[in-house]
Amino acid sequence: MVSRDRRRAATLAEIKAAARRLLVSGGTPAVGLRAVARELGLTPPALYRYFPSHEALISALIADLYDELTTALLSLQTGDIDLSNRLFLLANGLRDWALAHPAEFGLVFGTAVPNPEDDEHEVTPGHQAAMRFGGLFKELVAQIWHQKPFPHPTDEQLGTVLVEQLTAESEHFHGMPAGAIYLSLNYWTRLYGLICMEVFGQLHWVLPDAAAYFEAQLFEIGQALGLDCPEPR
Repeated sequence: MVSRDRRRAATLAEIKAAARRLLVSGGTPAVGLRAVARELGLTPPALYRYFPSHEALISALIADLYDELTTALLSLQTGDIDLSNRLFLLANGLRDWALAHPAEFGLVFGTAVPNPEDDEHEVTPGHQAAMRFGGLFKELVAQIWHQKPFPHPTDEQLGTVLVEQLTAESEHFHGMPAGAIYLSLNYWTRLYGLICMEVFGQLHWVLPDAAAYFEAQLFEIGQALGLDCPEPR
């Protein structure tokens, strides 16, 4: 039984590795069950014993990529690191991974994460891995807030509808108020948007090297969060 389980695990790893090679060489449309089967010298029915659908294969690949990224970011936080450096390490680590793996970044962050509260969607491995990744940034911003609360908009400035949605997420941000979560979301989408534009070649028209711009934006965000941030080079 043990050897059979090991063989199955090894085959699953080979299938996902082949899917990743196809992703890198041909983009997301190239990752089909038949194409993966051809890559491994298998018949499509043989592949269905491991992945019953294309969606199952993509979800498993996304889960692996999220976990690879999460592990890479965690490895940057060894030792006694203050919150300012943790923010810079996580943000730059995400950018570095994205630039080194543009096809993988496009698949992972270009695929919608299903809402587990929607009855039409089950909680997939990809969704679980996405939550583990997101937890890194939620945990960090909550620690920053509880160390020294930063100024944020009032509920009146945000409006009832938005405040209700943000308050519903407060538990996942360790009790942060709606306004602080709002700013955290602003800063996340700002950095994520910059990375997307750089990875997909949308900044070349003005910035041949966007690293300095990313550093300046990160410094500005760090200051807004009340962190003692290193100045951009």
